[in-house]
Amino acid sequence: MTFKQQMDMTNSALAEFLFECSPSTPDSIHMAPSRDLIIEPDIFSLPWSNSTSQMCQTSPIRSGNAGPTPRRAQPWVGNESAEQRYEIRIAQAAIRQKRYHLKTKEERKMLKRQVTELSAVLGKLQGSQARTYAIIARNPALAAWRATAIHQKARRIESETKQVQLRAFVARQSMQIRSMNGLLQQCRVHDPVALLELHSSSMAMLFKTLMQELDPLHAMTNKITAGVDFKLSSLLMQFAMSRHWNRDMTFLESSHATIVPFGFDDTCHALSDALLTNPRGQICYDGIMDPENTRPFKYHLDFSQKLGDSAALAKHTVMRRYVEPDRVVFVSRTLAEGQQDFKGMYTNETTWHVLRRSTDDSAMVLETYTRLMLVGFSLTSQTDARGDEFMKVLARADEDEVSNIMVMFERMLLDETRRICL
Repeated sequence: MTFKQQMDMTNSALAEFLFECSPSTPDSIHMAPSRDLIIEPDIFSLPWSNSTSQMCQTSPIRSGNAGPTPRRAQPWVGNESAEQRYEIRIAQAAIRQKRYHLKTKEERKMLKRQVTELSAVLGKLQGSQARTYAIIARNPALAAWRATAIHQKARRIESETKQVQLRAFVARQSMQIRSMNGLLQQCRVHDPVALLELHSSSMAMLFKTLMQELDPLHAMTNKITAGVDFKLSSLLMQFAMSRHWNRDMTFLESSHATIVPFGFDDTCHALSDALLTNPRGQICYDGIMDPENTRPFKYHLDFSQKLGDSAALAKHTVMRRYVEPDRVVFVSRTLAEGQQDFKGMYTNETTWHVLRRSTDDSAMVLETYTRLMLVGFSLTSQTDARGDEFMKVLARADEDEVSNIMVMFERMLLDETRRICL
């Protein structure tokens, strides 16, 4: 039997008992046996108990010869039944409240016990951490080792980054060499149409590779020019080129600066005409991005009359102009191939021309910096006579470039003179 059923039976028995008779003394109510129901002594001391007692008394009944015959009075169902039910509900509510208080008390005890246990665990963890810190503090060698390990890790990450960059550079150089090989190798196919298609495809690949390098080189302009000691010419509008080895003996470099006493727009226009046009060369690649500021050229330089029959070069150049708010930058990439006796000798050249305003903003300053890498020979060898002869051809080609810049300056002077005369 469940607790609910037991409570229902107890409540029913109590209700019947109250209806049948009224107790003579209040103590009889207190003596009602109940295991689960707890009733306060003053619950049943209400007015309805007296009326119930009167109804339970015998009442005389007259019938013929018989005298008064006692009989049990019937219970009167009215407001008293509602009040009884109300009192029972109050008693049940008191029982539930008591149970709730007991349950809450047990839960509170359990939570306090858990708090005590968790506090003990936390104290152990904090003590362990404090002991670890104390060991580290007492052992300076361990702290030094940690600092050294962190520093070595940072250097390793930096080395890995540089290694990735060098691998990318080697991959680009390898692609460039393959393009040059495809361009310069002799084709054994006798069909002239097939020969033309091969050379056109190889040349397009070569110029495409060179153009892809221009934007990264332009982004390095400030970094490159900041470490260069430009030799300012003592005369106005004078240009020269003198190459020398860098500190690591990895490439030849040249730096020069000159004053141009003209305005920014005039100088920029004249320099663009000189660098973006080449009457000796021809534009060999049609897929040009930004054709207004980019020019690819292929041209041959023949110095056989002055330096011998083998003094010839084939140059592949890509030049791009970058117009900025306070300056104009020209970046070029050039691959030069030796001809005839100098076959197999190449140069890989990068040039920056920076046209900016002077410090006092009275004239323009033209700064030029070049890097030349040798491929297929080395000048450090004392027995490489062919390399020395090839460098003479390169020096003659540099003189032609200097002459081209000087012709540009002369044209600017002539235009200024004509403007003054008019």
